[in-house]
Amino acid sequence: MKVKIVERYPTPSETLRNYVVEKTQGLERYFERIISIDAVLAVEKERQIADLHAHLTNRKVITAREESPDMYGSIDKAIDRLKRQLVKYKDHLHDRGASVPSIKAPPPAETVSKPREILRTNMYFQKPMTPEEASLQLDALDKEFFVFINAQTGEVGIIYHRKDGNYGLIEPKL
Repeated sequence: MKVKIVERYPTPSETLRNYVVEKTQGLERYFERIISIDAVLAVEKERQIADLHAHLTNRKVITAREESPDMYGSIDKAIDRLKRQLVKYKDHLHDRGASVPSIKAPPPAETVSKPREILRTNMYFQKPMTPEEASLQLDALDKEFFVFINAQTGEVGIIYHRKDGNYGLIEPKL
């Protein structure tokens, strides 16, 4: 899990950065499919603000923003809020997975073939990721393949499930 920390105050503190990293690493106990966490620490007059964004494998972002007179207190409150939201989201996924209705077989195709048409187009922009992160996304989405932008090469890549249980990676050569 990657942790990105942005400090918006005049005197950056290494101990504060280490504290944030230590606390955010503990979040993996509550939900194991966290890709990255962005932490913004800011000071506005007497308010110490901790703003955390957890990016999960299925393109879900969970946000917690807390403020108090003490930065450590703000961080602790934001982490607690993220924990509650992660547990709630994990329970939601578990409940939704248990109540999925069975899929019936499609009716037999007609003998007369009609022209094929595009029924649906999905467009979304995604941040670049490593092939390992893309494999986590593929598992979370429960699809046959996943198209992503490789963070290492900057090129489009396709990751898919192989019949032997491993992953396959397709990278175009231009």
